[in-house]
Amino acid sequence: MKTNLPFGHPAWVEIDLGQLKKNIAIIRQHIGKRLLCFPVKANAYGHGLITISRAAVEAGVDYFAVSSLQEGALLRKAGITLPILVLGAIHEEQISGLLDYQLEFTIASRFKADLVAKKCCEFQKKCRVHVEVETGMQRTGVRPQTALDLLEYLHSQPIFEVVGLYSHLATADIAGSDVAVKQIELFKNFVNQYYTKINPNHPVICHIANSGGVCYFPESLMDMVRPGLLIFGYFPNPIQESFKKIAPFFSVKAKIAYFKVTAAQQGVSYGHTYITAKETRIVTVPVGYGDGLRRELSNRGHVLIRGRRYPIVGMICMDQLMVDIGRDEAYVGDEVTLIGHQGNESITLNEVAQLCDTIPYEILCGFNDRLPRFYIEPTLG
Repeated sequence: MKTNLPFGHPAWVEIDLGQLKKNIAIIRQHIGKRLLCFPVKANAYGHGLITISRAAVEAGVDYFAVSSLQEGALLRKAGITLPILVLGAIHEEQISGLLDYQLEFTIASRFKADLVAKKCCEFQKKCRVHVEVETGMQRTGVRPQTALDLLEYLHSQPIFEVVGLYSHLATADIAGSDVAVKQIELFKNFVNQYYTKINPNHPVICHIANSGGVCYFPESLMDMVRPGLLIFGYFPNPIQESFKKIAPFFSVKAKIAYFKVTAAQQGVSYGHTYITAKETRIVTVPVGYGDGLRRELSNRGHVLIRGRRYPIVGMICMDQLMVDIGRDEAYVGDEVTLIGHQGNESITLNEVAQLCDTIPYEILCGFNDRLPRFYIEPTLG
């Protein structure tokens, strides 16, 4: 199969926006009337921040979550008007930007609250904040023992509007995890204390459920959920019946750049880590670690050509890799699939992640902007 795409680089990431919207619709049905917050950190997990966010707005998400001022500002400049929550810890020099772009952001200490209060008074602005409560992640967040004092202070300052309370589950990808159950209980107990002692009359948005929470811990579904990996079509562990139509929509493809017949006992690529056993056909594919493809796939990974699976041989180079197709046929310009489906065969992201001894998140985020993103719009009807 030959592919004609208007790109200067003969390799690309292909993204099916129709499947994205299907995934959002399925999750929306599962969570009912709760708010759906879509984490689009790290360039929307490698899918492309702006295009993915615009498609998600069309699909009806309620919130976006990002990790930094930079990501939030890019969304605002692209015309995204939905609430955007900055999950990462903030720094003093970012506060004015957070206010200018009307981003909601996280407060998890009195020190940061004082810095924000100073800037708000200086610029005569108010801000919308969420308080992160530490329940077991040990990353960021204020301990429950001191969180009530922080919230009492925030409520005493007219420049702060406390919009939400949240925490983050550390082990929710393990169905039935005792740690996750304890985190959920701790967070809910804290929320009850907050409403009893600090704010009995004005509900805030309480949220703790990530993808694992949505899949395996229904008790974690509070006012809002934040399922990142699930929206992108990947499951923490076994698939539930209600989510069976959720699917990935991210593929990595390229065109064969070179073809040669190689004699027996010839080394391939740097270090000659692969030696041909007999005369064979080697094709070169213009994707390498400079694009974000992991070198751990050298002599371990596979690609799809003409609907058949073939091994990556030799060390993956910065810009290229080699594939042994044996005595089969392939031509320069034929389409190669590195992640995704071709014919009846597929190479899944989970397979690639396992070969690299990592998680799908890291593989997705690793593909950089040298690989252009090609978006497939949903068909009507």
